[in-house]
Amino acid sequence: MHPRTRRRTRTLAAATVLALLAVPSAAVAAPDPSPLPVGSSDPQRAPRVVDPADKFTAGANRAFAADGTTDFWLRFAEKPDLSKAEGITSWSERGDYVYRTLLAAAEASQKDAVAELEASGTKYTSHWATNAILVEDGSLDLATDLAADMQVLEVRPRTHYAAPEPVEPTDASNEAAAAAAGPTWGVAAINADDLWSAGFTGEGIVVANIDTGVDGSHPALSGQYRGAGAADPDAYNYFSVDGRLDPHDVDGHGTHTMGTMVGGTVQDDDGVNRAVGVAPGAEWIAAAGGGGAWTDEDLISSGEWILAPYDQGAANPVPDTTKRPHVVNNSWGSTVASTDPFMEDIAAAWEAAGIFATFANGNLGELGCESSGSPGSRQNSYAVGAYARSGEIAYFSSRGPGQSGTVKPDIAAPGVYILSTLPGGKSDYLQGTSMAAPHVAGAVALLWDAAPELVGNVQATRAILDGTAHDVNDTSCGGTTDDNNVWGEGKLDVLAAYNLAQESTFTTTVPTISGEYRVGAPLTATVAPWTPVASFTYQWRRDGDMIAGATKSTYIPDDADLGAELSVTVTGSADGQTPTSTTSVETPEITIGTLVASTPKIDGTVRVGSTLRALAGSWTPGTQFTYRWYADGAVISGATGFTFTPSAAQRGKVLTVRIFGSRAGYTAASRLSGATSAVAVGAISQGLPVIVGSATPGATLTVSRPAAVPSDVSVSYRWRLDGRSIRGATRSELTMRSEWRGHDITVSATVEKSGYVVKTVTSAAATVGGAYTTSSNPTISGSTRVGSTLKVARGTWSPTPTSFSFQWYADGQRIAGATSSSYTLKGTDYGKKITVSARSYRAGYGTVLRRSAATGEVLASGVRWAGDDEYSWLVGPDSVPATTYIVQAGSAECEWGRLSSDALLAYDLGSGQRLFRVLDSDYAVFASENCGTWIKYYPGMVRTSASTAANGVYALGDHLERGVYSTKGPTDAGTSCRYTFYKSFHGIEGVLSQGEVSSAHTITMPSSAVGFETAGCSWKRIG
Repeated sequence: MHPRTRRRTRTLAAATVLALLAVPSAAVAAPDPSPLPVGSSDPQRAPRVVDPADKFTAGANRAFAADGTTDFWLRFAEKPDLSKAEGITSWSERGDYVYRTLLAAAEASQKDAVAELEASGTKYTSHWATNAILVEDGSLDLATDLAADMQVLEVRPRTHYAAPEPVEPTDASNEAAAAAAGPTWGVAAINADDLWSAGFTGEGIVVANIDTGVDGSHPALSGQYRGAGAADPDAYNYFSVDGRLDPHDVDGHGTHTMGTMVGGTVQDDDGVNRAVGVAPGAEWIAAAGGGGAWTDEDLISSGEWILAPYDQGAANPVPDTTKRPHVVNNSWGSTVASTDPFMEDIAAAWEAAGIFATFANGNLGELGCESSGSPGSRQNSYAVGAYARSGEIAYFSSRGPGQSGTVKPDIAAPGVYILSTLPGGKSDYLQGTSMAAPHVAGAVALLWDAAPELVGNVQATRAILDGTAHDVNDTSCGGTTDDNNVWGEGKLDVLAAYNLAQESTFTTTVPTISGEYRVGAPLTATVAPWTPVASFTYQWRRDGDMIAGATKSTYIPDDADLGAELSVTVTGSADGQTPTSTTSVETPEITIGTLVASTPKIDGTVRVGSTLRALAGSWTPGTQFTYRWYADGAVISGATGFTFTPSAAQRGKVLTVRIFGSRAGYTAASRLSGATSAVAVGAISQGLPVIVGSATPGATLTVSRPAAVPSDVSVSYRWRLDGRSIRGATRSELTMRSEWRGHDITVSATVEKSGYVVKTVTSAAATVGGAYTTSSNPTISGSTRVGSTLKVARGTWSPTPTSFSFQWYADGQRIAGATSSSYTLKGTDYGKKITVSARSYRAGYGTVLRRSAATGEVLASGVRWAGDDEYSWLVGPDSVPATTYIVQAGSAECEWGRLSSDALLAYDLGSGQRLFRVLDSDYAVFASENCGTWIKYYPGMVRTSASTAANGVYALGDHLERGVYSTKGPTDAGTSCRYTFYKSFHGIEGVLSQGEVSSAHTITMPSSAVGFETAGCSWKRIG
């Protein structure tokens, strides 16, 4: 039994689209063995890698200790890379990319935990915007078992949040207000009304809040509701955790914050009309996360809806990322600097999708420094502090620093005695950082209306807001004059932000596209210089939709572009400037292309029986081929493959081959090769015959002749004495005469076949002499498995020969160099039967050659181990030796991993044939049960092929010929095909290069590659 250690893991999932091997990461827990008692040195087990109990937070441990069963979160380690989203200029494509990427990562990493929860009947909710599962009323045992999953990062308790209670206004809060009608003091303080005068009110921008809800019937808000006037007004526009579908507010807080963002006119206490909304021309949608106390799940569900809104009233709601808002305000939080990571994950996803999020920094300023609450205190949150009309910081405005010493708040906005809307058509004054944050959210809506090149560019917008905020020097909680933990960057000024944005704006030009508008013909995007000078990135589009991977200034249309109109979006950037995109006009429809074709060549020795190959040469990549071979210009019946082996019928004739090329989107083409030389006579491969028996007077010798290639030859024999023909000795046996004593006997075999050169081969000589009284056939001992050593026992001889010579055979063919008394089976012996001959030598005695009985067919290596979902195998000579292993997984999804004592070193997942190398430095390895049995890999166990299956790993030069290969594209429509070249088989370090294709493609096997993997498409050699 191999030493192994309990894994207790669920299956790992492939988390990336291009690579077939996983990158080592501290965030991915290694398989967990059952922990050993302190001081144990059990050699059958590995030291503990990650105990599931170590994944429990202190809060989770307290929750289980208090309640026995409790609700808890499983948080998963996988965090997909969303950085590519920033380069996607289309609003709809960007949101869709973020949603699909997050959803795929969550489904892949959570699938085994979900399966276990389903099997146990436990109630749970899976989330994708933060990769986590909420388990309801679960036991400690269940949590521990789930935590053993390698993908689970930690177990956390549930958390509750609250909308910060607005600070009760006092008479002192109501500072002298202007008598004339106009905006509230907060709107005026940030100069929003100056942007209105310039014609910018937030038109075209959608804002949202996660709050207590919004009264959609309020006269100052109803007209700005995105659903106003629609047949189904609340579909995709309103979400509520209480399930009520119409816009409503259980508290009033959310209606007030929404009014500050987009509200119209209300009356103040003096009956004067006041414009309360910073961006009254913007539209609003909302997520009602709860009332006075919210659970983290309420907020996560709301956050996911913001990313991908859906119709809550539909039987089967379908998320639509195109309906996500541009800006979201969050006037809620905990009263402490929580380390809860969930909203941090969601805020990062919002930013990746181009959504600007604002957070209230909290109302605990009276507690002094470090009073900022989560999630405002988190590094990636844009937190807002509050100040009064007098210009002083509000006494309640929470101070920083925040997470990891980050300056908090980020900026300050009006938050004292703020007039805004309340449910029932009312209005009133509230104060708090809850009232300050929506001033910033509304300012972003204004700025994005006025400077559309900023839409979706969260970091640039933050930089402009920060750079134009009015500094206030208060370093009482740390920081600097221009960025401190009381004011952040200072007082918000949206007019100054707009002016800076204008200064940072390019004078642009529209790119043009030149070239032939047909499949296969390169198109070039040209951009006239911008002011100031910009560097450009490119994104080509098909009928307006982004073409994946088409990001250079040139693009070659493929079959998917046939009949489509193409355009290119150019994004310019420069230091100090706002990245800006412009899109060309669309091209005419792309027409059918013309294949690039070249004259094929015939490779190989042109003679009967020798395999020839039709090398296509340089054609349009991805071209698929059929073949037709000719002899002296006449079609050879049935000769329609990449290879052709001439027969005697083609002897003396010249050969040609016509290649027919086709590829979707192109006109088909064909090319005829040049003629070969005349087909020469073939060469027969024939091993030396062997004389079997005792060369003593009266005994009969027989001939053993290895099979010839080709095998269907005629054969004749000729026996000779000292090199002279023996009259009439032309059969396969010969009886020894006494007068031949002391002379040498040989036999020649002559093999013939039409179209081939006659071949004659002669045996080694047998000397005629005295007879042994006893001579035995040799016997073979040992395991008949590749890699095992066989030994020969020569048996009983009398008298004892002076010496012996040996020769080993595989299926009757002499094994070159195998002439000792032992033989180690090679991969090329797999499936064959082994024999050995023993030849005796003693002066005065006749030569005797005895041959053993054949073994059974040689089996695969005995160095093997089985995949097991519950165990990892230790690496070592007594368990899993360090070497290369192979398995035939078939259609099953097979995973394997290499482990150090505390980390995952490499990982792979796939179906078909799998190969990987275990290193001496590895501590343990694991593989899933459905992989089957891993066997030590030996070259030569299969016939080298010129094509692949749709999935699998191949050793080049052994399983697969080197050369040029082509694929038709993915085997399943709508998917992609991934391929990898390896310089070694031991993991990510062994990857030489990788690629991903979604249509027909051509590749050349690099000379430095030792292996090739395909996932999702099959390949055939064409050159």
